[in-house]
Amino acid sequence: MAKESPEIILAGIKLSRQLATPLYLQLYEQLRAMILAGRLRPGDRLPPGRNLAKELGVARVIVSQAYEQLVMEGYVTGKTGAGTFVAEKLPDHLLNATRNGQVPSKATAPPVKPLAARPAENAQTGSRIEAVPFQVGMPALDQFPYKLWQQSGNQVLKNFKQAHLGYEDTLGCWNLRKAIAAYLRIARAVTCEAEQVIVVTGSQQGLNLVVECLLNKGDKVWMEDPGYHGARIAFTNAGVIPCPIPIEADGLNVAHGVQHFPDAKLAYVTPSHQFPMGCTLSHGKREQLLDWARQQQSWILEDDYDSEFRYEGRPLPSLQGMDTGGRVIYSGTFSKVLFPGLRLAYIVLPTVQMVNEFKRVKDNQDRQSPVMEQLILCDFMEGGYFLRHIRKMRLLYAERQQQLLHLLQTHLKDQLRVSVAPSGMHVLCWLPEDIDMTKFKEAIQKERLAIAFVSYFTIQYKLSPAIMLGFTAYTKYKMKVGVEKLVLCLREACP
Repeated sequence: MAKESPEIILAGIKLSRQLATPLYLQLYEQLRAMILAGRLRPGDRLPPGRNLAKELGVARVIVSQAYEQLVMEGYVTGKTGAGTFVAEKLPDHLLNATRNGQVPSKATAPPVKPLAARPAENAQTGSRIEAVPFQVGMPALDQFPYKLWQQSGNQVLKNFKQAHLGYEDTLGCWNLRKAIAAYLRIARAVTCEAEQVIVVTGSQQGLNLVVECLLNKGDKVWMEDPGYHGARIAFTNAGVIPCPIPIEADGLNVAHGVQHFPDAKLAYVTPSHQFPMGCTLSHGKREQLLDWARQQQSWILEDDYDSEFRYEGRPLPSLQGMDTGGRVIYSGTFSKVLFPGLRLAYIVLPTVQMVNEFKRVKDNQDRQSPVMEQLILCDFMEGGYFLRHIRKMRLLYAERQQQLLHLLQTHLKDQLRVSVAPSGMHVLCWLPEDIDMTKFKEAIQKERLAIAFVSYFTIQYKLSPAIMLGFTAYTKYKMKVGVEKLVLCLREACP
């Protein structure tokens, strides 16, 4: 049986008994204008006459007369037992009709302030996100434990109480905050209690919270250069001044920051796996950074976005765990370890005393993060599935990293210089110095590859041309096809 178009709600119809025009004709004119303006589309089902008459406060015959007029003129069709529908195809003379003047066109939209764009390769044109080689930061969705997640979802629904249909704690569901704190204490050596954890709707909201609660317009912020573009967006949109700090082999050049921007109010860092360069902040530099923050009474925002995925030895402990002065805000996300559509992340504040201000600001932003997702995630963590999944993905990603490195060595050893990090979700590849970047980007677009350029993440300290190749979401076959396409792109762009 064919699926019928659902009934729509007609908002904005106004009938007046004070006008000389009959009510049925007023209704007819407004419905016709909606069709010509595209508000009512071909196949849309109009409300049953009885329902619409009751809603408008008129006799049912008024609606019937308006519908009959629309049927006679070909705007709608009636299907016995099904309802009244906008005609699938309107004759040209109806589309050009000018009864009482043309249907007014939409006014020209006022100009809006342009916002900094994200990398073009991350843009999505459809409703379904497809992992295209070599998109960065995409987890292995083909290996996600869907049945276990569904099991947690069923358990939550089974025990769902009416209280969960109302407003939850702005800071996040209490049991989830306890589960996050317990995980961080064990896996990341973070010193925290559940009271310090705030569940946020994505890591970008966590960034915005920190900016609004701790910084003022015109404040200076240390920004890794190159570094995460989302942080730069949050800072610049708030009127905060990003101060670029160069990256060395062992991470952020702390001495440079102390010398040139000693009065900065915050340092944004990715110490466990610097994005995008992949290096780790050395122990000595961590101590220097903490000393500076303690002496200046400044803040450090530690973004620990993918530290779970270390393939040699154990994951490095967090910078927050070394902090004895209460200056580090710790940030983490579930987008990389589970799936991006979950849109849940968290921040850990240094002290419980800071929580109330963050709660007030988050309450003004979105009141709370989605409750159902929090409850399912909590059950998933408490059941031990979360840690099990991380361990499984760590082994899988290590294997896929080696597969990509082997493919690059086999097909592109003379064109690319590959920087290998013992962690993370992408590898860094340095391009030939004489490459024609315009031709290379055009070729990448033609071959439908999703490749991020390091130059996009730089502010001041320009580097040799380099690209980032994600490997976590792709089978060996997909990576092989991707590398073969990359060979063609380099062939077109290199003399």
